[in-house]
Amino acid sequence: MPHTKTSNMTARHGKRRSRKTFPLIALNLAILLVVAGGTVAYGAMSHTVTLTVDGKSSKVRTFGDSVGDVLAAKDVTVHTIDRVSKSPSSSIGDGDKITVSYAKPVTLSVDGKVTERTVYDRTVAQAMDSLDVEAPTDAYVSKKRSAVVPREGMKLVISTSKALTVVADGKKSRLTTTAPTVDDVLDEAGVKLDSDDEVRPGVTSFVKADQQLRVVRIKKVQKTETIPVSYTVKVQSDPEAAQGEKTVVQEGKPGSKQEKVTLVYADGKLRERKVIVSRSLTEPRPQIVKKGTSTTPSDSVWDKIAKCESGGNWSINTGNGYYGGLQFSAATWKSLGAPGLPHQNSREVQIKYAKILQARSGWGQWGCAGARFN
Repeated sequence: MPHTKTSNMTARHGKRRSRKTFPLIALNLAILLVVAGGTVAYGAMSHTVTLTVDGKSSKVRTFGDSVGDVLAAKDVTVHTIDRVSKSPSSSIGDGDKITVSYAKPVTLSVDGKVTERTVYDRTVAQAMDSLDVEAPTDAYVSKKRSAVVPREGMKLVISTSKALTVVADGKKSRLTTTAPTVDDVLDEAGVKLDSDDEVRPGVTSFVKADQQLRVVRIKKVQKTETIPVSYTVKVQSDPEAAQGEKTVVQEGKPGSKQEKVTLVYADGKLRERKVIVSRSLTEPRPQIVKKGTSTTPSDSVWDKIAKCESGGNWSINTGNGYYGGLQFSAATWKSLGAPGLPHQNSREVQIKYAKILQARSGWGQWGCAGARFN
């Protein structure tokens, strides 16, 4: 009896395990089908393309449908002047190749000739080939040929061997060099520069074949100098003198001033004098000139006075201490710096010194001065 019960229980338990195992197997099978279907769908929907950007290639797996989608996914920004093998709107398929070449501005200097160019190459060597630039092995090239040309561009300087002339310190020398700039050539030639020195062309200029480079030595010297100051000339009208007649009644005298200056010498020759401070030492004395405005001839004026003074006798010696046609005293005559005595000189000489006396002391020197109005 116990044996039978045990057998029945065993049979019942066996049937229960069979019913639980089937749903589990079915569930696992469903999961496997979903995963397998997803894998198939992923493979069907994605694309694998080769993307080359500025010479560097990589495999890209994408769900995008266009070139633009691929570029956006890889954060590749292109400009209108860049080169893209396919339009960004072009559709893509599995195995496609997309090439992006950046436009790079290059300032190219070849033996002093400068041009602005654009290249799409990755390295300097490739850019030189594109630009059709040949550089001998001994030429100066500012960048390594293996260097990468950055997207923002670069300056590329190429200088081949050339003959140049350097003029400095009174000497002219000839040298052959691959140095690209004036500064480099002067350094190679052993020419040292001070901050004030002038170089033509400028030190940053690129050199050309058979060019002459000139160094002008500039020296600045500060000193204090005493400088003469010119006098002015003042002209006064004289209605008693004939029109256009001029008589100096006061001699001009120069003044002086003291100046602190900077003297600029170029190769030993004075080029410029710059005044820093100036102060007056003595004021100049002006020269005073009387200019006649009378339309009456001056000789006739003096002839009228002489007629009253001496009867018009220009060679008279009256013995009373007065001489000549205008009756000068010897002392007055000498004070004017006149030669000899009045009567020993011509009428013209006597009139000359009479005009000086009149300009200095007025018409009151002659008692017959009023005769000039007759």
